[in-house]
Amino acid sequence: MRSPALEKMGYYQTSIIVAQLLKTYFKPADSGRLLDPCAGEGTAASILAKALNCQSWGSELSPTRAALAAEKMDRLFNTPWGSCHLTSESITLLFLNPPYSHDRLGDQKRLELEFLKSTTPKLVRGGVLIYIIPHPLLRDLDVASHLAGYYENIRIYRYPETGFNQVIVLATKRVKYKIPSYEEVHQVQAWADVEPPMLVEVDEPLYELLPASDKGSGGQPIRFSRLDWQPEEIVDATQKRGLHSSKEWLDLLNPSRGLGELKQPVMPLKKGHIAMRATRSLSNNCLA
Repeated sequence: MRSPALEKMGYYQTSIIVAQLLKTYFKPADSGRLLDPCAGEGTAASILAKALNCQSWGSELSPTRAALAAEKMDRLFNTPWGSCHLTSESITLLFLNPPYSHDRLGDQKRLELEFLKSTTPKLVRGGVLIYIIPHPLLRDLDVASHLAGYYENIRIYRYPETGFNQVIVLATKRVKYKIPSYEEVHQVQAWADVEPPMLVEVDEPLYELLPASDKGSGGQPIRFSRLDWQPEEIVDATQKRGLHSSKEWLDLLNPSRGLGELKQPVMPLKKGHIAMRATRSLSNNCLA
């Protein structure tokens, strides 16, 4: 990654024009769910989500950009995507514009591939992928194999109005993963050597978004949360929603809290109960 890109943490914002064009490619669902794991300022995700009746979820590494994205998106964590937990098969639209670089701290894999591999399981079967990457990356065997095995209805478009050699991959996640054939992988790789059509507005949607479910893979409740919290964030969350404000904790501190006086027992006393109370009363008088 070049120095300017490092300063921006690999961030290159998806243009508003591209987001406006992309929304014409999809038929909205009654209620969808969009994930953007590299949300930036949240502009593109917000435009797509509002146009396509989707909730917008995401993460963003930069505190400055995360603060802006949090104002536009329904749920946004200021943390790396790798520090988030999201139930598998819980989103219907995956919007992925990852950093263009190698993982300098890991195994030197392309980050574009690592983001694709880590987010594909979060997409429901039949869900839609928007994947913005450098055009030559389609030649990468791992990228081509992943796309061919997990996705179908793949279309490639040139990213408009940019000096960078980028493409936009649109695809539908297969109902079941298939081991791709040599021909299928080679087809994806061959697109790296072909000038794709420019992304333009379309008159009729090419993909239909599925409605979001309240259950994920294996019937699990859908949960999106972050796994890493800074000390100051923990203090802030504790002060606002900590254990000390819960009913159970307040009841422990003040056992009589919320209890009314019982003027008579719930059930009539039996002779044994009356005898025990009378005996206890006589004993107390004697001791006094």
